[in-house]
Amino acid sequence: MDQREFAGLIDSTKHIVLSAIKKNLYEEFYDTIDDVVQETYIRAYKSLAANKFRGDSSHSTWLYTIARNESLRMNQKRMRQANLAMKLKEKATQDSILNPREEYADSGMDIELQDLISNLPWKYKSVLALVSEGYKEQQIAEKLGIPEGTVKSRSFRGKQMLKKLFFQET
Repeated sequence: MDQREFAGLIDSTKHIVLSAIKKNLYEEFYDTIDDVVQETYIRAYKSLAANKFRGDSSHSTWLYTIARNESLRMNQKRMRQANLAMKLKEKATQDSILNPREEYADSGMDIELQDLISNLPWKYKSVLALVSEGYKEQQIAEKLGIPEGTVKSRSFRGKQMLKKLFFQET
């Protein structure tokens, strides 16, 4: 199949390919329609060039199937990306709560963290402010005049409160 014949195939099947994509691609991923169309026709071209099209069905049925499969692949790919982004956001949140100055000093996250900490009750705010400055539990206990176990529990509870606050704001 030469270039002109393939262009004719694209013209005659583009409505079928788009129909398959719109039926199978999740709406939130419609921004990838062009990519799915392109991948559909690339796969078709490669198969035709390698004489892999058996002719058991019409070109339009065959391309509909390819478009459907490419749409499903894109759904899976974008869902994996969304899950990864969510996991990275959770990790970033945990890291910023534990080591804000080390991890996010240049990103502005430290300022946001300090804003969130300021919304906590004083007993948690005082502990987490010192944690965020890099003090160890023993040093915090000495500075605040409270037992080390109290520092640990207030730190833990304060971090839990921060997570809730952070996810409310995002």
